[in-house]
Amino acid sequence: MINENISCCFTGYRPEKFPFPLSRDNADFVRFENGLIKTVCSLCDNGCYTFYSGMAMGFDIVAAECVLLARELYGKAGIRLICAIPFIEQSKNFPAKWLERYNTILSAADETILISDKYYRGCYDKRNKFMVDNSDYVVTWFDGHAGGTKNTVNYAKKSGRAVINLNDEADGTPHKEYVIME
Repeated sequence: MINENISCCFTGYRPEKFPFPLSRDNADFVRFENGLIKTVCSLCDNGCYTFYSGMAMGFDIVAAECVLLARELYGKAGIRLICAIPFIEQSKNFPAKWLERYNTILSAADETILISDKYYRGCYDKRNKFMVDNSDYVVTWFDGHAGGTKNTVNYAKKSGRAVINLNDEADGTPHKEYVIME
């Protein structure tokens, strides 16, 4: 049964903030990506079918790709990807590799929501709060460093959202706030 009311968003680092390269020839990345796929599929198995990605390079784009893979694995069983774009030129300075991935995801997304037609200080924060406000779950890879991911995780916790931190699962210990939907 599809429940369009249960949703999830993603927040995490850009490539340069990860402690390992975001490349499939790196074992740490492969473990991370497999954990993200497993988490997305587990959420789908438990009735979550709507996913929000902020479409930044790094975690957001990898997460969106995982949602598209899950949609393919589940035969498009109502799994929706919504791209929340902070401003229209978000991808203007993306390197070619990331830009290609970004455009591929946008073309496969079910919906694109534009937060602002132009950049302004705070548009990323507004995008992040929009995604959290529309989600039951927040999936992240977070190691405690200050920045947008930390602000979003703190906002999610204050808003009563279940936070799934894939970094905590790296040692085999599930995140203390991981909640299986029943």
